[in-house]
Amino acid sequence: MTKELIFTATYNERDNIGWWIQEVAKARPSSDILIVDDNSPDGTGELISEMSKEFPQITLHSRVGKLGLSSAHLYALQYAYENDYDVLVTMDADGSHLPSQIPKVVGGLDNAQFCIGTRTHGGTHQAKKSRQLLSHGANTIARVLLPMGLTEYTTSFRAFSRPAMKAALSHEYGFSGYAFFIECLEGMHQQGIVMAERPIDFLDRQGGVSKIPKNQIVVSAGALTQMSWARIRRRASKN
Repeated sequence: MTKELIFTATYNERDNIGWWIQEVAKARPSSDILIVDDNSPDGTGELISEMSKEFPQITLHSRVGKLGLSSAHLYALQYAYENDYDVLVTMDADGSHLPSQIPKVVGGLDNAQFCIGTRTHGGTHQAKKSRQLLSHGANTIARVLLPMGLTEYTTSFRAFSRPAMKAALSHEYGFSGYAFFIECLEGMHQQGIVMAERPIDFLDRQGGVSKIPKNQIVVSAGALTQMSWARIRRRASKN
């Protein structure tokens, strides 16, 4: 039987986390759940602790402050790998990713080592126009500067096999924040991980406020340019 872990990171997601836990448990009743909470002042961690009495498959890792998404995802990768999980699924807990679509994303591992949910190749992007423009801009630049056969680079709705976890963990990261998600793909690509994508429906968050910095497209573009140059230099050094 496949040992599967579903992960999300939270910061002030009290309005959404209860729904997310219930829907994940419904979609994947035999899977474990890992939640990393960055000491949310709105009581997200306390609610998760209370719900773990009803859902014992939950492991809550509470951190002392707002340490960020990239470190939370790296923690989840390390936790899943060290605890012998066959599959790690990462996703947002704000309602933008539908737990009912976890089987679709995990199904991409049938013929690949890693799968990402795509909002463009048969998927939908139903969030606010500003979010759509941000995603479209970042993904368009990524496809040009870092081609790797994907249409989607930035969403965190992903499924990792053990080889993909190992490859992602062995990469030396230079970027944090949302650029981390692109660099994670580039790190796996460098090591020959076979990637796939499956269409998903990306919705607007159910409650709370977005944590995406307003300058994210500029920051991501700069990170992408640096990663592209690094790829060119690696190729040149091999010739």
